[in-house]
Amino acid sequence: MNRLIINADDFGIHTAVNRAVVQAFQQGVLTSTSLLAAGAAYEEAVTAANDNPGLGIGIHLCLVGSLSPVLDPKEVPSLVTEEGVFPESYGTVMKNILLGKVDYGEIYRELDAQIEKIMRARIRVTHVDSHQHLHMLPPVWKIVQALMKKYGLHRVRIPRESYLFKPFTGNPVRIMGRNGLTWLSEKAMRGVRQFGYTTSDYFWGMLDGGSMDETHLGYILKNLPFGVHEIMMHPAISTATMAKTFAWGYRWEEEYRALVSPYIRHVLSQKKIQLIHYGELP
Repeated sequence: MNRLIINADDFGIHTAVNRAVVQAFQQGVLTSTSLLAAGAAYEEAVTAANDNPGLGIGIHLCLVGSLSPVLDPKEVPSLVTEEGVFPESYGTVMKNILLGKVDYGEIYRELDAQIEKIMRARIRVTHVDSHQHLHMLPPVWKIVQALMKKYGLHRVRIPRESYLFKPFTGNPVRIMGRNGLTWLSEKAMRGVRQFGYTTSDYFWGMLDGGSMDETHLGYILKNLPFGVHEIMMHPAISTATMAKTFAWGYRWEEEYRALVSPYIRHVLSQKKIQLIHYGELP
């Protein structure tokens, strides 16, 4: 029997996301979510997490997205813009790393503060992942591994979506990004094997990121190879509300509807797929 983690990223970024996560867990097929310590609706998300103990809660490490760091911006000047927030996209972070503008000690201290903040909330953390998958950049991955050891965490997302998934029908820009991320993820697997971390056998959601509607989700579910899978989702109650703050072009509301869709539940039953979260893996 295939086992499947359906994870909602960005828990705590906005109340519209928090509401969608809770409802998709209580009324739909969502099993897991990733909490942003830097999110504007973080406290609300923590309350929701404690009120729903069956929901897996991961740590969504963040160095991007125009969000504020947990530390004072003056403590991490190489990580923030003139406005005191993280850069909007991973491209800026990668460029700054290549140009030698990033202080890795600041990355360690900021990510440490994010993990500590969530740990202080007494949440049972099931896994680690990151906003825009920046934990797969080799220098950041080394820091994340050190922090996982410090906090006794061993389950982690490795977003290695198959190169063969929709190679001709996917968005070309997304395909290029997916292939680059998968290449980095394969390199990161050396650390997974060396230190005995737990991850899924398969990951889905990079190519369809932000548009994982009922059709895309159903297609993936019908074609899963045998193993343990993670599907990444980005649900919110209202796309219009989210678009006022985030210019990502995501179809948040359609992703939420997919998670509470009777059709999706039917496919899961038909394919005999067992829903789990990371905390149920060894």
